[in-house]
Amino acid sequence: MELSVAHGVISPVWPPTGIALAALLLLGPRYWPAIALGAFVSNATSGVSPDVAAAISVGNTLEALAAVYLLRRVDFRPSLDRVRDVAWLVFLAAFVSTAISATNGVTTLAIAGSPAASSYGSAWALWWLGDAMGDLLVAPVLLIAATRLPKLDRARLLEALALLGLLAGTSAAVFVGGWWRYPYPIFPLLVLATLRFRQLGAATGCLVVAGIAIAGAVAGETPLGSDATTTVEVLQALLAFAAVSLLVLGATLTEREQATESLAEAQELAQLGSWEWDLAADRITWSRELYRIFGVHPRSGPLTFAQYLARIHPADRDAVRAEIERAIAARQQFEVLHRVALDDGSDRVVHGRGRVIVDAAGSPLRLVGTAQDVTERQRVEEVRNNILSAVAHELRTPLTSVLGFALTLDERPETHDDETRREMTHQLVTQARRLEHLLADLLDVDRLRHGLVRTSVQRTDVASLVERTVAAVEASEGREVEIRTTPVVAEIDAGKLERIVDNLVTNALKHTPPGTKVAVSVGGDGSALLLRVDDSGPGVADEQKRHIFEPFARVNGAAGVPGTGIGLALVAQFAALQGGRAWVEDRPGGGASFRVSLPLRAR
Repeated sequence: MELSVAHGVISPVWPPTGIALAALLLLGPRYWPAIALGAFVSNATSGVSPDVAAAISVGNTLEALAAVYLLRRVDFRPSLDRVRDVAWLVFLAAFVSTAISATNGVTTLAIAGSPAASSYGSAWALWWLGDAMGDLLVAPVLLIAATRLPKLDRARLLEALALLGLLAGTSAAVFVGGWWRYPYPIFPLLVLATLRFRQLGAATGCLVVAGIAIAGAVAGETPLGSDATTTVEVLQALLAFAAVSLLVLGATLTEREQATESLAEAQELAQLGSWEWDLAADRITWSRELYRIFGVHPRSGPLTFAQYLARIHPADRDAVRAEIERAIAARQQFEVLHRVALDDGSDRVVHGRGRVIVDAAGSPLRLVGTAQDVTERQRVEEVRNNILSAVAHELRTPLTSVLGFALTLDERPETHDDETRREMTHQLVTQARRLEHLLADLLDVDRLRHGLVRTSVQRTDVASLVERTVAAVEASEGREVEIRTTPVVAEIDAGKLERIVDNLVTNALKHTPPGTKVAVSVGGDGSALLLRVDDSGPGVADEQKRHIFEPFARVNGAAGVPGTGIGLALVAQFAALQGGRAWVEDRPGGGASFRVSLPLRAR
């Protein structure tokens, strides 16, 4: 009411209108009694009688309820982060719903014989604009502060306070200090506030400027009209235009940021990045996801073509350069599949696409395209190919043996004595078990890859289990294995421990010549059990120890040894499922020592 200019009743900016709108939007229409009570108190203290104040408060309450109803019908967001939200606030709240309060209020004053309504049209316009200014200046600050208040660190907070102080000081100089003919410095500051702090900066900046401007107009320091009322109406129009323009600017910037962020999130989910290469400037710009794919920090900025090639695996670099140069020369699209050499020594597989943009004369200007991280896809494809290769090669020998012995027994049973038939039957059983073992390994690899393997923990006599498993392997392979065990009882998955022992012992026998010693030992130290399988074979080179437990990994020099390269991978993964680990060390005196540690008690 410090700014009233129409006989102490009508205000050029009526803050309760904006407060009521924000309260009902944020808390819900059920709080309308509080709005009605607040409106009554505000009007009663403006100099009118209680009955007039009560009548006016009805219009104030209906105005707020109507605005909330209309805004909710159009899916209005209180954060004002879309241009459409700003437009609906201006049209439905500031211009449409305020007509209810203006009509009700001025009519009530006219019936009561108040001098404020002596000119009905002028009073109605001033009331309507005053309420509209409350919706445009006060409501946005409250709505944004409640729904989209940014987290400011110390530097940003100091920047905000400095900008607010500069804006207030400039406004005071213009509207109160007599510099009203030179308002231009205010607008760059308002735009800067919007650029730096988006909607909150726009709304807060406009509210500060409006308060100081109208105070100066009421005090007679801003003579824009013949009287204070005319001056305020001119300022209302200017401030409304500025507020709407800045809120639209802030919403536009926010929408663009959100679109960019959504695109970045989509690229991250798809592991897909975009790029552009300015040929004349030799400047390559990447999207955020592409920096991650290539293992480069985003702050490193744009790259040159040479720097891009430097990130490509040396074995693929020449092919990529040749394909891109061919595309530029032919003005055609191109597609490349290459590895990226990361700083930690690992590789990523990237599938890139691009096309050449030319000018009116057909000369190439720039290249644009995308690059996708297909490392996982390549690994899946590699697993699939390895499984097919394993099936094709490793199943052929036992199937050939089974088929050969079966046909012999079926077609010429009478030509073989009992001893020969027993030997053939034994070979059939051995090869069938080999097939069963291979198929079980392949199925387990696939189930582990899809996360379908679960553990079934039970108290198990580990020494007895190891002895039974080793005896079965001895019978199958026809070789003796030395066993050294101590009594150990552990809470483990017995089936998976059996597979661990089977795979380790079978692997040791395959990679050591007949007559070479293979020893199995098991013991416990109070918190974990340790399984060891030692052999006197050629051992494992240091550079291979890191990869030997990966699926389908084969030790160099083992090309003639049957196997798929998945047995040790299953050992490591079965151990990890039970909270343990597997590794290999050099055996003193030569050979390899494969070890598995498992907790004695389930976690």
